[in-house]
Amino acid sequence: MRTFTIVNSLKLAVVGIVAALSFGASAQQPEMPPAQVQVALAEQRMMAPVIDVNGTVISLNDSRIAAEVEGKLTSIAQVGTRVRKGDVLATIDSRLLKIAHRRAMAALKRLQADMTFREQDVARFKDLASQDNASKSRLEAVISQRDMIEQEVEDAKAQADQTQGDLERASIRAPFAGTVVARLANIGEYLDVGSEVVRFVDTENIEIVLPAPLSITQFLVEGAEVPVLSANGAYSLPIRTVVPVGDAVSRMVEVRLKVSGSDWAIGTPVKVSLPKNVPVESVAVPRDAIVLKSGQTYVFKIGADNKARQINADIVSTVGLWVALRQGVSVGDRIVIRGAERLQRDQLVNILE
Repeated sequence: MRTFTIVNSLKLAVVGIVAALSFGASAQQPEMPPAQVQVALAEQRMMAPVIDVNGTVISLNDSRIAAEVEGKLTSIAQVGTRVRKGDVLATIDSRLLKIAHRRAMAALKRLQADMTFREQDVARFKDLASQDNASKSRLEAVISQRDMIEQEVEDAKAQADQTQGDLERASIRAPFAGTVVARLANIGEYLDVGSEVVRFVDTENIEIVLPAPLSITQFLVEGAEVPVLSANGAYSLPIRTVVPVGDAVSRMVEVRLKVSGSDWAIGTPVKVSLPKNVPVESVAVPRDAIVLKSGQTYVFKIGADNKARQINADIVSTVGLWVALRQGVSVGDRIVIRGAERLQRDQLVNILE
């Protein structure tokens, strides 16, 4: 009997010690302070299911500039050089072109002098014919010779203009403002007409080009904005055109988006979300509210008690900076858009303005 009493006393003592330790631990453990978050209201929006396709930033002017006259290349711009329209990209030895131009000008002046003599000759024979001192046939022959020389003068002028143009084209100039991307010839090489000299790219006038399935072209409207995601960030860009010709093999059409600004490098890959059905009214939240963690996708909704409720995000579609959810969120709900990454379930929050 005595042994039983001692055992019971020991059990009671252990329970008391454990309770005391638990109470002390709980008393010492500080309560988690409210999390600092920013919120946005869920909205009713017209949203459409989308298909993601890959696109590329291209230049509207990507040219391989060629020589228009033949000769030895004497200078060429370095790769990376940015030039304005009309600036010199490369030069060709113009020594022979200058000689050809001088010869053309000399021929023109000789014919012009001959033309002056022929004009005087015609005037003299007209005067003699009026006095019956020259035959009519002789006058007609003189006039004919004058007219032939006149045409030779015009031909010489054209030849002089051509040689002058060849001389000017010895300096290969930029047809638009842009950047030298590659040198396709080197100093000292002899170039024929049409030989490629540089690859020259306009880095200001750019577009995004992407393929789209023929089946969704009815939902692609020129001027409508679509979400674009790149390494630079997220954008909403308008559709410039949908080329109404599909590929017979891939069943795809080409879509082009307007791009403004100089932050886009030519060749940058992008992901574009295109609508694949008519838009419908949906409850949408800002894309910043979506949390991807440990293989889960969810949002935090703030209740009337200022506690965070974790809601699984069943995403229907994404349009621009908004995401449509199938369930769990109602219009007007406060959704966390900043600070959600460190939030815990049912944690008290402090909403920042």
